[in-house]
Amino acid sequence: MPKAINYLVLFVFSLLIVLYAALLTTPNGQSLNIHLDAPFWIFLQCVIAQWLTLKVYRFVKQGNSSITAHITKVFFVSNLVFSTLVTSLVIALETAIGIQQVDSMHMVATLGMNALLHALVGAYSLAFELVTRLQRQQLVLAKKDKALLDSQVKTLQQHIDPHFLFNNLNVLSALIVKDPDEAEEYLAQFSDIYRYILEHKSKNLVPLSHELAFANHYMALINTRFNGAYTLNVTQGKGTNTSEIIPCALQLAIENVVKHNAASSDNPLEITIDIQSDCIVITNPLRLKEFKAHSNKIGLTHLNAQCQAIFNQSILVNEGDDHFTLTLPLGVEVA
Repeated sequence: MPKAINYLVLFVFSLLIVLYAALLTTPNGQSLNIHLDAPFWIFLQCVIAQWLTLKVYRFVKQGNSSITAHITKVFFVSNLVFSTLVTSLVIALETAIGIQQVDSMHMVATLGMNALLHALVGAYSLAFELVTRLQRQQLVLAKKDKALLDSQVKTLQQHIDPHFLFNNLNVLSALIVKDPDEAEEYLAQFSDIYRYILEHKSKNLVPLSHELAFANHYMALINTRFNGAYTLNVTQGKGTNTSEIIPCALQLAIENVVKHNAASSDNPLEITIDIQSDCIVITNPLRLKEFKAHSNKIGLTHLNAQCQAIFNQSILVNEGDDHFTLTLPLGVEVA
């Protein structure tokens, strides 16, 4: 498509030159005298001028010189070659056919016209080449950035999945010895949850409604493990039905609460999820376990890296005297 536009511009330019020349040479009161083949020959010269300019541009290396110096060098070299070559061919053809008296003034005029023609076409051609090359570079960079983003997200997801699997298999192993029936029920719940993870692990974002359903299933798993020691309360504002979130983000947030806070069935700990227009806020009372100081916070570190890669935003962590708050960014689902 760019080549077609380029040639169309050159052809229209050729027509304008022929029209302008006819206006200058036609006496007042007479009709314009335009040779039908004139636009073709001018167009051919424009194509040659452009081809020669771009050849010189690709042949002459920029080296340590600035882009301005490089373009200037290309412009004058190609102009000199084009003007000399085309003028020589025109003079030789006119001399052979005898259609024009060739003298020094005519040669200078022909050389000047060819130099002017190349100046216009060459400047346009270099500008067209630079803009086209810049667009190609931007497209390549955009593809590289997307590939890098996808690679970063997939690497982070691969770190998170084994962590989730390892924790729950340990619980399942203990339940098999303690209560085989409960272990079977736990395995069914775990299978449903892990199926969700496998189905969405390659995605950067999932609908918030799917993630909330997954979080409720995950809380059922937590209740089985800890005998109802943790509860979940979800509040959702208007206009959030089309929101999207990083897959398994809520699972990581809930797991972080369970990992660091003590609770029991007699004194349960409530996890509150407040869904707002552009973020989701997870809050819980602080009942820190003794080993909390030794935590490496790998879950939140990975979650923060994913949010930075996908949303260009970090998670917000606010740990007060009695409450812990985690804020995650949300996206808007594209229709």
